[in-house]
Amino acid sequence: MKEIPFTNCERNFVNKCIEEETRLDGRKLLEPRPVKINFGSNWGCCMVSLGHTRAVAQVSCDIQQPKTSRPNEGMIRISVELTPLAAQHFESGRQSEAAILISRQLEKCFKDSKCIDLESLCIVADKKVWNLRIDINIINHDGNLVDCASIATLAALMHFHRPDVTSTGEEVIIHLASEKDFLPLTLFHYPVCISFITFKSGNSIMDPTYTEEKVGVAELTLGMNSYRELCSLHFDYLTKTMTIKDVISNVSNHAADYATKLVQHIKEAVIKDVQSRYKKDDSNISRFKESIQVNKLTTTIGDYISIKLRKWNATAIAEDDTDNFMEIENEDKSHVIKREEGSAELIPVFNESNKKENPDIDTYDSDWEEVLVRSPSLETKEIIDLADSD
Repeated sequence: MKEIPFTNCERNFVNKCIEEETRLDGRKLLEPRPVKINFGSNWGCCMVSLGHTRAVAQVSCDIQQPKTSRPNEGMIRISVELTPLAAQHFESGRQSEAAILISRQLEKCFKDSKCIDLESLCIVADKKVWNLRIDINIINHDGNLVDCASIATLAALMHFHRPDVTSTGEEVIIHLASEKDFLPLTLFHYPVCISFITFKSGNSIMDPTYTEEKVGVAELTLGMNSYRELCSLHFDYLTKTMTIKDVISNVSNHAADYATKLVQHIKEAVIKDVQSRYKKDDSNISRFKESIQVNKLTTTIGDYISIKLRKWNATAIAEDDTDNFMEIENEDKSHVIKREEGSAELIPVFNESNKKENPDIDTYDSDWEEVLVRSPSLETKEIIDLADSD
């Protein structure tokens, strides 16, 4: 299934919001979404939720012969898979360009920055070394896949414990967990990816959603560690008027500060889970069973654009109450419905003629509470007409 393109009306609406320093989900321009980390039953298995974007990472290892150029070092491979479970326009069974791009960015951030002590993975020089494999599966796509995948990768590497081995000269003995405790990996530093999107107005935002990624004109991804050091950089732009110097000068300090806080959050989550495992206290272990909720998993393909309002001034109207109806401008074109506290969705309203022509169309869900909003800014600011949308 092909990806549904954005209309000019949607692009103009998002650009207008960013120009006025307002985001659809209520965040500030340089404010990230909340991060949740849950670990599985195996070592090195974790699921990371960055807003509605979710990724699962699994670290595994096996013994192989090292490369001739690096006889005393282990090996590491990173693989990213995008399935239709994440978004309907992803195809299963083939590696897409987006998956390859994310894999290369993660390799630059983790492999090329040499954050892992590969020499500690050597068993017998020039004969046997540990080969680490990191498999990342995106299970829900709501923008900023690189950051979510990098957080999952770092958390999985910090959480992973490999079996202990003994070399007798002729053979290698791999000990079970009951014989010897598994050993954690040695990390020199802890890098994560921090992404920004720049719009044609010149404003840059942190941690973009799917909608914001499609409207932006420049994308910047910085790989930074907790020591405020730059580990990798990726810059992609659609217009030559935007240079990388303009973007980095505005967001570098924010990226360094956020990387420090994010790494500390990952460390605390990993330490809490590891300690709970050794104490055999399952009550403090965050498992996938508690983290996965079917009603929270959403794909990018939808009929509506979710909009979160910072200040909610609305008047609720009961379904059976029609006398207190508040009339607003263009009420026959759209309604704003309140889904939960502080959030709403803008949905189209069809008149009777459209309803007769399209009997399968429902104006809104009967379980939702319909509200009408009168904003004082509508009288002074430009209104985008939805009737001419292509």
